[in-house]
Amino acid sequence: MEKKITFYVASCVPDGGVYLCELDDGNVETKKVISVPSPMWIEPAEDGNLWVLMRSPFEDNPNSGVAKYSLTDKRQLGEILSTEGEVACHLAVCGSDLYGANYISGSIWSSRGKVVTHSGKGINPVRQKSPHVHSVFFSPEKKYVLSCDLGIDKIFVYNRDLNLVSEASTPAGSGARHLVFSKDSRYVYVISEMGASIHVYEWIDGILSHLTHVSVLPEGMTEGKGSAIRLSSDGKRLYVTERATRTIAVFEVSGEKLKLMQRIDCRGDEPRDLLLIANEECAVCANQFSDSCSVYKVEKEGSLTYISSFGISTPISIVEQKTSQ
Repeated sequence: MEKKITFYVASCVPDGGVYLCELDDGNVETKKVISVPSPMWIEPAEDGNLWVLMRSPFEDNPNSGVAKYSLTDKRQLGEILSTEGEVACHLAVCGSDLYGANYISGSIWSSRGKVVTHSGKGINPVRQKSPHVHSVFFSPEKKYVLSCDLGIDKIFVYNRDLNLVSEASTPAGSGARHLVFSKDSRYVYVISEMGASIHVYEWIDGILSHLTHVSVLPEGMTEGKGSAIRLSSDGKRLYVTERATRTIAVFEVSGEKLKLMQRIDCRGDEPRDLLLIANEECAVCANQFSDSCSVYKVEKEGSLTYISSFGISTPISIVEQKTSQ
């Protein structure tokens, strides 16, 4: 592993912000580089800067907002754009096009000037009283925008103008949260939150067809708190965080077939996000409720070996540094 791998972690507290983290032979040093209130998600910009999604940056309304920040001189670049909804928790970026997931409002916002609000409710009387959009993703060719709605157990597919193309369901009460595409773009893997299962869908030009699912939980458990899902660049391993068991699960992937190969302690509480870094030689897990992140070595076969931990208040999102284009 090369020296001093740089990545960034969002600290989601009112006096938080974005921390520059340098990994050097397993040890991590941290330094706050952007002071913003309660960042919910961070996403690299194509010009080497950083998009920061903030929970409620406005004094006169509760809406969330997003702005670009310079990583060289810490300046805000341009105005804060409102997501036109409350508690935005996820962001998708392609050039100047931004799409945000407003969790409380159950809506998707686009910087193109459109907001789509979902309707309905699920069977869980606590978690599914209304729609809760939890994430937005581009399809691999950037033609479509996909959205997971935890509140109504749906995955929606839109075109770039947020016109509905199709929708698919997850089991009632499972709570669709995040997704990733397979390396060959033939499959979509969706992590459900309450069900803590990975649901596999066939993907054909905007249409999702459910194929199978596999639980992330130990045998005997039926309810969990699934969170992040990441695919290795070779497409052979899925990494999933599960908050009820405080673990990271590693699955072997072969098309629609998934096989559990490891379940390892996250070394903290509420593992919210996980990212493969340093050319996928390492993984970092953000443990939201224990104010800590854990670092793992990724072994040749894809399993994880714990290396160390470091402290950041309420870590919630991780990105690796990208150089300017």
